[in-house]
Formats: sequence, structure tokens, C-alpha cells
Amino acid sequence: MRDFAFEVPASVKPGVMVTVTNADSAPHTLTAKSEGGFDVEVQAGGTVVFEAPQDPAEYGITCTFHPQMSGTLVVR
Repeated sequence: MRDFAFEVPASVKPGVMVTVTNADSAPHTLTAKSEGGFDVEVQAGGTVVFEAPQDPAEYGITCTFHPQMSGTLVVR
């Protein structure tokens, strides 16, 4: 996360540990509301590691604090 935008890899493998770093001065979330989704909060300047979903899919992601931040996490 940088400049209120997601920096997402092309894809990740199911169940892999994903590292999310927030380079902004505000907290963000990495939230996928679809079934099997996730909700990870990353404080300003912080880093969080979470497990990618087990189900291969394209997960639409957003920041609940800043809805203009959106993207897709591809799990395959």
C-alpha cells in the first residue's frame, strides 16, 4: 500500500503467507467481502502477514477506511 493504492502481485498460491506493508501515513484495510474472503487491518507504516484464501479465485479487494482504494487479489 502506497499513495492510497494497493500494490498487488500478479497472483499468489492458495494458502501462502502474504506480507502487506502500508507505506502511507494513514491506516488501511485489505478487505475481500466475497465468500472465503479476508479482512486485514494494517496500521500506518506497519506490516502484517496473513494467509491467502485456500480457494483459487479472483478476490475483489478494498480498503474499508478509503473506499476509493480497490483492486483484485488473484489466488491460483
